[in-house]
Amino acid sequence: MRKLPIIRSQETRYTHDSAFAYTCHACRRCCHDKIIQLNPYEVARLAENRRITTTEFLARYAERNGTALQRVEEGACVFLTPEGCGVHQDRPLVCRLYPLGRKVTANGEESFREVAPHPETEGTYGTGSTVEEFLARQGAGPFIEAVDQYVDVVARMTAALVGSMRGNEKLQDEVRGAVEELVQGQDEVMPEWTDMDLVVTRYCVGQNLPIPTEVSDKMVLHIQAIEEWVRSI
Repeated sequence: MRKLPIIRSQETRYTHDSAFAYTCHACRRCCHDKIIQLNPYEVARLAENRRITTTEFLARYAERNGTALQRVEEGACVFLTPEGCGVHQDRPLVCRLYPLGRKVTANGEESFREVAPHPETEGTYGTGSTVEEFLARQGAGPFIEAVDQYVDVVARMTAALVGSMRGNEKLQDEVRGAVEELVQGQDEVMPEWTDMDLVVTRYCVGQNLPIPTEVSDKMVLHIQAIEEWVRSI
């Protein structure tokens, strides 16, 4: 095992079978000065962890229109405690992947690269495992599946809206901008798109459906509600 600070290349491309290992020693340095992005599934998992609704969670703990975790004193994550992560069981995907970053191309090709570590990190790297095993130990599977589903629904809504306005480049650009605002939580029509409980409750009431309690079940209806909202524009 090797201990930093050793300058590591962020250009090396990893696949699931690549040799890779990382051991966190809870120095907590990576929990400062980071923008921890959130998707609706991650918001719902964290809200469940805190035993509150996603509406309450977004009001208390989120920033950037509900798309990132708050940072507090000295740039620390709002959930950082003296003992480490206070929501470790339900931490977002970016935290589970660290020190790796994940990229998926337009044709679905997935790869991983190392992100720049804190220069005084106490984490140690090695080659005695694989990326696949690392992801499994971090419980990343459901989070990767969720982010891929949300990326897919946003891509499909963009394609559908832009395609319906073929031939009008100015209007197509406006549609792309509107979808980007939706993703960033800035859209005036549906600003609460990251608020899964609110969106799902409204949808279920409107459709006379029982309101699910499991996050995975709520996510299915959340995506369905967004798709139907887009088709109604």
